[in-house]
Amino acid sequence: MTTYADLVTAYLDDPGPETLAPLRRAVRNSANFTIDLDLSAVDKLLDEGAYAEAAAALRALMPGAIFSPSAHLRLATALERSGEERSAARERQVASAALRSIRATGDGTQENPWTVLRINDEYDLLRALKKVPGRQDLLEADGRRIDRHTCTDGTLAHFDASALV
Repeated sequence: MTTYADLVTAYLDDPGPETLAPLRRAVRNSANFTIDLDLSAVDKLLDEGAYAEAAAALRALMPGAIFSPSAHLRLATALERSGEERSAARERQVASAALRSIRATGDGTQENPWTVLRINDEYDLLRALKKVPGRQDLLEADGRRIDRHTCTDGTLAHFDASALV
């Protein structure tokens, strides 16, 4: 039986559409997957210095939060501040791979939008690109629903939101 860890490792070892698709499918089909992952309780725990509790709360969100750049970065922070450097490094690696996986799905144009697992992932990628989202519009194009972000510098970023709405 293939586990979530196997799917993540397969993608990390050989990043590409043939390893990303089964990973994303498994995450989407997990019982606790949600397109609007709420990490506010985790942020509160991190702000309070409750790192072990934050790590436990993040682990409780798995497997539905697997490959969420935000979730993995927060878990890395919690683990690092708890003295678990090796585990923190692994979470940073997964967060980075999750961001690369999004970028590999398109170029952010309306014709070739990026695909994401959840809405938060759109904002994670924009942050990684050092873009500040301004306005967000939902468009219909070629039978797809596209989230168009107009960033404060005027650039546009498009995400295929067909699976999100």
